[in-house]
Amino acid sequence: MKKGLLSFAVIVIVWVSIAFQCIAGKNKTEIPLYDTTVEKGIVLMELFTSQGCNSCPPADEVLGNYASAGDDHIIPIAYHVDYWNRLGWTDTFSKRKFTQRQEEYASKFELGSIYTPQLIINGQKELVGSDRSRIAALVNGFLKEASILTIKISSTVMAESKLVINYSVNKILTGSSINAVLILDSITTVIRAGENRGLELVNHNVVQDFSSSHLSGTIGNITLKIPYGKLKTGSSIVLFVQDEVNGKISGAVKVKL
Repeated sequence: MKKGLLSFAVIVIVWVSIAFQCIAGKNKTEIPLYDTTVEKGIVLMELFTSQGCNSCPPADEVLGNYASAGDDHIIPIAYHVDYWNRLGWTDTFSKRKFTQRQEEYASKFELGSIYTPQLIINGQKELVGSDRSRIAALVNGFLKEASILTIKISSTVMAESKLVINYSVNKILTGSSINAVLILDSITTVIRAGENRGLELVNHNVVQDFSSSHLSGTIGNITLKIPYGKLKTGSSIVLFVQDEVNGKISGAVKVKL
């Protein structure tokens, strides 16, 4: 090939390459977490996950994105279930009571079985926890709905590996429960066996304990167990009020300890 033709061919190849990159750039769209311009309600995101499940890391990442956004109106939490522990790796954050909570949701939603990663939003919608676009749409929708109940935490008292939370609500909702969770903001674990062997997983807002009681007055208290008898750095508590029949969340609050 002559020098002139060679130069022309190189130019054509470069321009074609740039064109393809531009097209690829246009087709690649980032899905926003939520619309920051909408009127703010409260959104509680409950993820059921496991370090032993190889389809869970993408959902853990999505939840982590919402947690890192730091929006007080969006409260993401992660329950680690125990039914994946049989595959060679025992998730140290898993508890039977978290699996039981997922089973209660399965009954409410009339699901034939439970699965991971499952995300429950405001106790009303369930979906795969890694479905970014649908999650964003649901979060935007719930942010537009004003919360009908306000929860305030007046004080917390530690005693004998327990945390007593004193709270108040602005109204009584018939047939509702007050739920409390103790969470850790971020935990990194190297997985040495099971489906995720060799991965270094980062889990966000990991539930350490869960407690629930019937809401019977505007003032009350609820108790959580503190793992190992000591609160870790990065601990927070979340309180939320939920309809005992349909599961709807009417209000929620998160407070750092």
